[in-house]
Amino acid sequence: MGDYQDRPAMPGYGPAATGRPAGAPVGFIVVVVLFAVLGALVDALFSFGMLFATDSCGTGGPGGSAAVCNPAVWALTVALPWAGLLATVVLASVGAIRARRRGRSPWRALPLAVAVYLLACGVAYLVVFGP
Repeated sequence: MGDYQDRPAMPGYGPAATGRPAGAPVGFIVVVVLFAVLGALVDALFSFGMLFATDSCGTGGPGGSAAVCNPAVWALTVALPWAGLLATVVLASVGAIRARRRGRSPWRALPLAVAVYLLACGVAYLVVFGP
């Protein structure tokens, strides 16, 4: 029979797989994790800054009657970027899984996920600093 490649495939086994094996898109996962870590750092800095956002509440000075002076608004404003980060990671993951099942690139889910995070941060910024 000569060469090994001249032999027919074993019964019950298909032809040998060619190309790159299907698996997790490592590059995409690394980018999502890096974005999540960066987002967590930004959110932590924002949360630290929010500790001092109510310093002028109840005073006659500027910002003494800001929306942040309401405890419920303050809590929502602190939680909004964290919720946006969680939604971003979930959206990127679910979008990537759906794209891979359809044979498409998982990278298509990333711009929408980042837009959700930026929207959440933008809303929190507007609540704190006004339009």
